[in-house]
Amino acid sequence: MLERKGFMPVNYLKKETYTGSYHGMRFKMAKTQTGEGDEEKTVLRVTHWPEPYGYDATKEELKTSMDTSFDEEGIQKGIDWLNQAYRERYQSL
Repeated sequence: MLERKGFMPVNYLKKETYTGSYHGMRFKMAKTQTGEGDEEKTVLRVTHWPEPYGYDATKEELKTSMDTSFDEEGIQKGIDWLNQAYRERYQSL
């Protein structure tokens, strides 16, 4: 399963997108803004999709995303969510 030590720190994610793959599942973690005006906030958007294509070459309907807090706890929640998605959707492939 995916573990925290294999992912980039928050400081990296402030400036760059992190992508990877795990046994048929590709994933992406990126800083993004949600909401508008005074309601706008920074979140970590975690997305997974099936191989073989990269993010831009994959149809939107094949991608699943979730937003979490943009901090260490959010990274761990994203990793836990990816592990759950792997068990439910990709492990049997």
